[in-house]
Amino acid sequence: MIFYLTDVFLDVVYGTGYWIIKKTSSGIYHIIWGRHKNNMIENREYETIILTKEDVIYEDILNKLIEKANNQEKQIKDLNENIKELTNIIKFNQNIQ
Repeated sequence: MIFYLTDVFLDVVYGTGYWIIKKTSSGIYHIIWGRHKNNMIENREYETIILTKEDVIYEDILNKLIEKANNQEKQIKDLNENIKELTNIIKFNQNIQ
């Protein structure tokens, strides 16, 4: 049983080490020698991003949501200031009585 667990552990360690070394060397290769290649379509590792009309519509919706979030943040700040003023008024009125 202990030999089986040792074998599994070593298999996982060596497999992980091999994968890390392979990916690191591949990444370094692409950083050093792969920058000036214009044949990205032939290389299967790259993915193509295609913008559609829906993406543009989503961008408009996203901008509207960001604007709405900024407005809500401003309203929250205003409400916090109003709450602070009201608590100060209440404290002042309690001190008078």
